This record gives sequence, C-alpha cells and structure tokens, in this order.
Amino acid sequence: MPTYKQLLQKYLRFNSLDIELLLAHALRQPRAFLLTHLNEKISLKKYLSLRYYLWQYLRGYSVAAITKHKEFFGLDFYVDKNVLIPRPETELMVEEALKEIKNSSTEITLIDIGVGSGCVPISIGKNSEKRVQIIAVDISGKAITVAKKNSEKNSVTIEFFKSDLLSSVQDYLSKINTRIIFTANLPYLTEKQFKEEPSIRREPKIALVADNNGLALYEKLLRQTKTIFPNKKIILFLEIDPTQSEQIKKIILQLYPSAQIEIKKDLSGLDRLVKIST
Repeated sequence: MPTYKQLLQKYLRFNSLDIELLLAHALRQPRAFLLTHLNEKISLKKYLSLRYYLWQYLRGYSVAAITKHKEFFGLDFYVDKNVLIPRPETELMVEEALKEIKNSSTEITLIDIGVGSGCVPISIGKNSEKRVQIIAVDISGKAITVAKKNSEKNSVTIEFFKSDLLSSVQDYLSKINTRIIFTANLPYLTEKQFKEEPSIRREPKIALVADNNGLALYEKLLRQTKTIFPNKKIILFLEIDPTQSEQIKKIILQLYPSAQIEIKKDLSGLDRLVKIST
C-alpha cells in the first residue's frame, strides 16, 4: 500500500488542501497528524475510504459535505445535508453583531432567523464579552437538530424554536424587554443563480433560493418585525447577494421610512451585509 506522501503526490491534480483533508478524514486523524506521518503506509480499509471520498468529491460534493465538518469563526461545526455549509463571507455578520453588542449599554437579546448549522449565533455567543440571551428560529426541525448539536459542542446556550420566520413566536418575542438584535442569513439566491452554480447544487435548495429576485423572505421578515415591534427600536443584520443592495433598500424604506441603512462590504469588496437600525 502507498504511503500518505505518495497518495498526496498521486492526486496533485486536485486542490492539495482538499486532498489533505480528505486523507486525514479517511485516517480518522487531524490534518496535523497526516503532515507529521507522511512516510506511514495506509491500510487497505482506509485507502478504500479515501477512494470513496474522492468519488464523492468528483461528483461535486464539497470537502465539508463529505467530512461533515466546517470551520467558521475559529470554531468547528458539524454539518450535514439538512443545513447550508457556513461560508467565510458570513463571518462579517458575526463581526458586526459583536461590535454592536460590545458598544451597547443595555442588555441584549439576539434573535437568529434561519439558524441552519447554528454558526452565526454560536459564534456570537462564544465570542461576546457580554452575556447575551440567544434565541434561534428555523422552519426545518432537522436543521434545528444540527444547530442544537453544535450549540452543545461549543457550550453556547440557545433557545430554539421551529417556526416559519417569526410566525410561531410572535407572542413570545413581543414580551421581550431588552434591546433586540436580529441576525438573518436567509435564502437570497434566485432560481437562475442556483441552476448556474454547480458548487451549491449538493446543498439544500430550501436554504438557498427565494422568490422576488431572492428577497421574498427578507421582505416577509421585515413585515413581521414591523408588526411585532411597531414602536420598538431594533437592529437587523441581513446577508445579501451583492446585486441586491438597491432593491433591498427600497423594501426597507417602504416599511421603515426613517430607518438608518448601512451596507457593509465583505473581504472581496462586495456588498454583503445590510445593517438596519429602526
């Protein structure tokens, strides 16, 4: 059987980091182990596992989908077919929410809508210098199961609700007396974008695509917050596609004419995050 080093050389045509991660996964070891044991030979069983992972990789599955793990904001998250794999650009939402919490002079309740893997509220809860009450909502019970697993793994206390946006928790939320910050990374792609991007077709479509040029769910959420908190000052962070900046501004101002709107750019210099202060 070949050594780990020989295997890495054999698959040089692929992304080297991806192959290292897949090989480490086949070995059931961290990547650091692989890199310090390059001259060891792989067993037949583990070699067959690697070949299976490579077969999945060639069919369009990401390394995270195959290994069921993804790092986000320095934390390790379990992921599966029921949740969207965390993206680096979403870390901007965590950074901005943490700034808002740090600068607040009052107690904060964080409400994450469309929790998925739980990467956003867990990263905020884990890194906040202040105590934050965290509520998380998702329409998918299976996604909530994944998020609960990650919250327990990272020791972050979250109150979970299964709900279509805020429809099942309106009465509960209306009784909150603290300052409220919403985070939402809802489906914002169009059907056309979904069909044209092969890298996302192995992920749950329900977590990616929305009507009205991708903004239907954000509009619905904003209408709900307007109804539940007609006189309360709230802050919302919404992740968007860079092409949606102007359209979402129009939607926001129709519902919140006096809102302050800020568009934050990601590391690529693209419009990625909308901050709404009502």
